[in-house]
Amino acid sequence: MLQVQVSEIEKALARLLEALREQQGEVVELPEADYYWAVAPDQLYDPYQTPSRLTLGQLSDDLEEMGRIATQDAPPVSIDFVKLSAVLAAIGHKTVW
Repeated sequence: MLQVQVSEIEKALARLLEALREQQGEVVELPEADYYWAVAPDQLYDPYQTPSRLTLGQLSDDLEEMGRIATQDAPPVSIDFVKLSAVLAAIGHKTVW
């Protein structure tokens, strides 16, 4: 079973955000497309089967939820990692440095 230390994620994310801020500033342009394909969790990590249940995710919804967590208007829940990962993926696909 793979494991990761939370402190390692925290350090890596802090370094990435610092570099992003230095390269792009405080505001980052995201892709114009709001919707993206999402693979069902039980199929996401099975490389031996072609996913048959694709759904749509929405960056604007993910950003709204991140805002609620950041302002403490909503308590964080585990699915928010998935929403945050979609935003981070969009940043990674859009920005280059």
